[in-house]
Amino acid sequence: MPHITLECSNNIEADFKAIFQTLADELVATGHIPRLGVKCRAVPSSDHFIIDGNPDYKMVNLLIRLREGRSLEVRKELSEIGMKVLQKYFEKEINAKEIILSTEIKELIVGLDLTKNAVR
Repeated sequence: MPHITLECSNNIEADFKAIFQTLADELVATGHIPRLGVKCRAVPSSDHFIIDGNPDYKMVNLLIRLREGRSLEVRKELSEIGMKVLQKYFEKEINAKEIILSTEIKELIVGLDLTKNAVR
């Protein structure tokens, strides 16, 4: 864990690998995320509608899925780190007032989220 998903409109121009590297480094540095469990992916969508349909608007939602058991404070810290990373990488779009950023943390129920990690 965690599973990290960047859901975004397909008009996003970003170096997703750099975003994921920064995000992984900062999350692991908290001591609450093991490096061996980090899995990241971007999911751009051509089917999106933002505010009033203006094609210049963009959106990025960072979803971090974790096994249950971390405190509210830890989950809040991880969410805030995610937002900080998004704000760093999308500063131009923020200044142009053309992007909506969001983060969310979801907990997976122990025993129902099965994993076989052959990389270890």
